[in-house]
Amino acid sequence: MQFDYKEFHIDTSPLDEGGRYYARAKIYRRPSAAGDAVEVKYSGDLGDYPSDASAIEAAQRWAIEWCNARSG
Repeated sequence: MQFDYKEFHIDTSPLDEGGRYYARAKIYRRPSAAGDAVEVKYSGDLGDYPSDASAIEAAQRWAIEWCNARSG
């Protein structure tokens, strides 16, 4: 799942490994008019979950907290 939050673009697509879903997030600074989005943070695995929805929810929570801590 991808969404914009504050000045960031967030991708919370989980990794599916044998029926377990690993929460992870990539956070990008949203692009300026002159350039592409630049990745600023990759979470790594944030835990495994029984469903993709649970993994996405966990990654979204982590990403929003990370962005809130770094927004001006």
